[in-house]
Amino acid sequence: MKKLALLALLAAPIFAENLTWETLANSVNDEPSVQAAEKKSSAVSSGTSTKLWNSLEFEYKLDGFGFMDHEFELKYKPKDFGEGSANKSYWRAQGDYLKTKSDIERSSLLYDRYERALRYLTRVKIQNIHQQLADVNNDRIEVLHIKSGSATFNPSDLIDALERKAELSAELVADSNSLQNAELRFKSWMSFSEVALDSNFLPSLEEISATLESDKEVDDSYLEVAEAKQKWAVAEGRYKQEKVGSNRILSSIGLGYKYSRGSYEYDSVKTGNYNATYSNVGVVYEAEKEWKVVRKPDDRRDRDKFYATVTLRLPFFGTDGGDETKRQIDVLDAESDYLDKKRSVSREISHLKEETQALITQVKLQREFQESVNAGEIFTEFAERSGSDPLLLLRAKEVSLESDLKITKLEYEIYARYLELLELSGAFANPDASTHFQGR
Repeated sequence: MKKLALLALLAAPIFAENLTWETLANSVNDEPSVQAAEKKSSAVSSGTSTKLWNSLEFEYKLDGFGFMDHEFELKYKPKDFGEGSANKSYWRAQGDYLKTKSDIERSSLLYDRYERALRYLTRVKIQNIHQQLADVNNDRIEVLHIKSGSATFNPSDLIDALERKAELSAELVADSNSLQNAELRFKSWMSFSEVALDSNFLPSLEEISATLESDKEVDDSYLEVAEAKQKWAVAEGRYKQEKVGSNRILSSIGLGYKYSRGSYEYDSVKTGNYNATYSNVGVVYEAEKEWKVVRKPDDRRDRDKFYATVTLRLPFFGTDGGDETKRQIDVLDAESDYLDKKRSVSREISHLKEETQALITQVKLQREFQESVNAGEIFTEFAERSGSDPLLLLRAKEVSLESDLKITKLEYEIYARYLELLELSGAFANPDASTHFQGR
C-alpha cells in the first residue's frame, strides 16, 4: 500500500493541468473564503418565509390548587401594517450587500493571483536579459584581457567589468530565487505540472491606452462604491423596519374561555341549649352555645363563559423617539460614506490613469530609442569613430539590452496599475476569466 501511495504521489504532477491564466483564475473557486461568502449570500438572498402574524400564543391559567377554575386564551398578535414590504426591502438589500462582499472577496483573491503571475512573467524576461548582459560583459572581459598588453588598455575598464560581472551574477541568483518562490506560491493555490503562462493573454499597451481614454464616470458598478451604496440601503431598510413597528397601535387580539366547576357552599351558624338553675333571686338561665359549619341547600352548578380581549398600544410620550433618531443618523452616515467612497474611488482612478498614461509614453520613447539601436544607426556611428572597436560594439549591444530591461520594468508598472484599475472597476468579479482584461 505504501508503494502504491508513493507511486500515486509521484504520478500526480504528470496528470495535473498546466498552470495557465484560466486554471489560475478557476482556482479561486476552491478558496474556502469564497465558498463561505457565496453560501452566506445565497442563504440571505432567499429572504425569510411569508409571515402571517407576529406571534400566536395559547395561555392557560389555573386558579388555585382546587382545580375548580380553568381559563384558556388564544392571543393573536398581528403583524404591523407595511411590515411585509419593509422586510422584503431589507432582506433584498442584505442579499445585494452580501453578494457584493462575495464579489469583493473573489476580486481580491483573483487580483493577487494575476499580480503574482504578472511578476513571474516579468521576472522571466528580466532573467533572460540579465543572462544576455552577463554574456556581453564576459565578452568584454575577454576582449580586455586580449588588449591588456596594448597601449590603449585601461586597467580600470577591466575592474569595472569584473564588478559588473559580480553584480549580474547576484541579479541572476535573485531572479532564480524569485521564480522559485513564485512557483511555490502557485502550488499553494493549485497543483500543476508546469507553468505555461502565455504573455499574449495580456492586452497590448495600445489596448490599455484606448481603455484609459474612456471618459466613463465612476458609478455603482465599481465594487467598493457598490458596497457602500448597498450598506446605505441596508441601513435605510432597517430604519423602515423599526419605523413600521413604532407606529403600531393594535398590539393583540385575544379569544378566551373560562370554566368554573360547581361546588357546595357552607355557612357558620350558632347552636346551643339553655339550662335553668334556681337561686334565692330567682331563675338563672345559662346558655351553652357553640359555632357549627352548616352546608347550604344544594345549589351546585358549573359556570363557563367566552370573552374577547383587545390590547392597544399607546405610543404617546414613549421612549422610542431616541432609537428612531439614532436610526436616522445611521442612514445619513451611510449615505455620507457612500458619497465619500465614490469621490475617493474616482480620485484613485484618475491618478492611476494619469500615471499609467505617463508610463506608456515613457515606453514609447524607450522603444523608439531601442529601434534606432537595433537598426544599426548607433553601431554605424561607433564603427566610424572607432574603426570597429569591439568594446564599443559590445557597449552598443549592452545599451540595447539595458533599454530592453527598462522597457520590461516599465511594462510591469503599467500592467500593475492596470490590474488595480480592473479590480476597482469590478472586472475580476466576473467568473469568466477570458473577459477579465477587456476593461470597462
